[in-house]
Amino acid sequence: MCRKGYNKFLYMFITISFAASILCISTLSLESVFAQKNDNDDDDDKKEDKGKLIVKASIDLENVDMENTKFIRVIGFINGEEAKQDVPISSIDKSNNNLNVELKVNEENDIVEADTPDEFFVCGYQVREGDVSKESTTTNLITKFDCNEGDILGNPTKISLFKSGSQVYSKSQEYYQAHLNMVNNNNTANNDKVKIKIIAPLADKKDTEKLVIAAMIKGQIQSEVIEDVQAELDKSDSNTISRTFTFDRNTDLGPIQIGDRYHACVASNDLSPPEGQECEKRLVKSFDNVNSLPAR
Repeated sequence: MCRKGYNKFLYMFITISFAASILCISTLSLESVFAQKNDNDDDDDKKEDKGKLIVKASIDLENVDMENTKFIRVIGFINGEEAKQDVPISSIDKSNNNLNVELKVNEENDIVEADTPDEFFVCGYQVREGDVSKESTTTNLITKFDCNEGDILGNPTKISLFKSGSQVYSKSQEYYQAHLNMVNNNNTANNDKVKIKIIAPLADKKDTEKLVIAAMIKGQIQSEVIEDVQAELDKSDSNTISRTFTFDRNTDLGPIQIGDRYHACVASNDLSPPEGQECEKRLVKSFDNVNSLPAR
């Protein structure tokens, strides 16, 4: 009986040891697979980012209406290119105080090669369910937003949005409220287009060959490449290149309002120095007339 009991115990011990060994090997193999996968992911990210200029926008979530916002649009014009991301609020970890959004463009394109201290801008819009109404009325307040301009200082370059000290939105809202009566009296609310004229004075850069002009308002960017700047300058008495962009007032972020902020950039390698891309900003003051802005 003792011999049989011993053999049974020995058999069970060997069986359990074998099973444990198999489990250990499987676990190690699984960990190895995951480790390899993570390494591959990192390698893929590095390959994807090769030749890219990255701007990291740091959003202060303490100044974002997390309960009523549907998504945040982060948009910028960097190194002659548009970059945009829509971030659903549902995808954000609400336990964090900051959200980092990476905007990636080419370090070099056929217009400009990124260098310090080229200018760029990034804007963020807190889009609520009611903001996307297609009704172009003055009763809709300006969509909560923030914008920031910066210089390329490295790769990546960082910029902040919705910091407590930012006055960008409050200035737009103040202008909107101050001119609300004028807008209503002039029936401007019925206008469904916004015209923005971007001016690029080139008296100091008469040898510019090719450039891009861009305008952004309410999370929408329009741009145009001027292939032969010299041909246009030959026809100009002021050594100036300009383009007028027409935007629909009704956007996917809601209607453009008086006081909404718009940005403009002009980019070309021939503008450097001082910068290969230069940017400026202004508030929309009219729907009846063209809103103009010198971008350099």
